[in-house]
Amino acid sequence: MPFFSQSRILRKMAQHYLWILLLCLQTCLEAAESNTNILTVSGILGETVTFPLNIQDVQQVSTINWRNSKTSVAVVVAHSNKPPQVLVTHQYYNQRINVSSQNYNLEISNLRMEDSETYKADINTDNSEKKTFTRTYKLQVYRRLGKPKITQSLMTSENSTCNVTLTCSVEKEEENVTYRWSPTGKEGSVLQIFQIPKNQELIYTCTAWNPVSNNSDSISAQQLCADSSFKILKSKKKPDDVSKNTIYTCVTAPKDPQPAELRIYDEISLCKMDKTVSTQGRKPPGISSYESVI
Repeated sequence: MPFFSQSRILRKMAQHYLWILLLCLQTCLEAAESNTNILTVSGILGETVTFPLNIQDVQQVSTINWRNSKTSVAVVVAHSNKPPQVLVTHQYYNQRINVSSQNYNLEISNLRMEDSETYKADINTDNSEKKTFTRTYKLQVYRRLGKPKITQSLMTSENSTCNVTLTCSVEKEEENVTYRWSPTGKEGSVLQIFQIPKNQELIYTCTAWNPVSNNSDSISAQQLCADSSFKILKSKKKPDDVSKNTIYTCVTAPKDPQPAELRIYDEISLCKMDKTVSTQGRKPPGISSYESVI
C-alpha cells in the first residue's frame, strides 16, 4: 500500500476519534449543567427580591460575577473589614442593585415582569485552592392578586333544589393561579352547586392563590337560590293570567228610534258583563243590533 494512502487513512481515523471525543465532552458538559442545583426564587412586581448565596466562609470570597441568560448584571469585589464594592454592568439594573455586606446576597428592587430570568453567580475564592463555583437561580415575578370575582349562571330549580354554576376569576389572569372553594374543598375556578332548602345558610368562598399572594370572595347560598326562585317564578307566568277581571261596558239604544230632538238619553244605560260571558254569536237580553262594545 502506498505511503500516502496510509497517511490519508490515519488522518481520517484521527478526525473520527476527535469528533467522538468532542461529542462526549459536549454530552458530559450538558449533563453537568443539567445536574446543577437551580434555586427557584419568587418575586413580587414592584418590590424587592433576594438571591441567597449561602456561602459558609465569606472571608474567602474575592469577587462575584452576577449574570443572567442575556447579559452581565453586576460585579462584586470583596474587601476585608468594609462593605464590598459593587459595579453595575448593565444600565437596565441601574439604581436597582444592592449587595449585603454580611453575606454578599444580591438584591434587585423595583421588580419588573421582564426580570423573570435565569441568574447565575460565579464566585471566585481567594484561598490556596483558588476555586470558582457557581450558584444558579430561576426568578419568576408575579403580581399580587386582587380580590377575585364570583359570577353565577345556569340557574334552574326543580323539586325545591337550586342548581347554580359559580365561576371564580381574577382581574388579570396569570400563570400559576389556583382556585379553591370552601366549604366543599374543591379545586378549580368552576363550582356546580345543587342546593336544598336546609342548606340555605351556607356561605361559598373562592380563594385564589399564586406563589406570592392570595385573596378571596364569598357569596351566600340563600342569595343564589332566591335569585333562582325569582327567575323560575317569572318564567312560569301564563299569558291567560293577564286579567280575569276585565270589565266590558255596553251601550243600549232604543228599538224604536225617535227624532233626534226627542231622544231621551236616560234610555242609554251602562251594563257590565263578567269575562266569562261569551260574545260569540250571542247577545245578552235587551241588547239591540246597535250594540257597541267599548
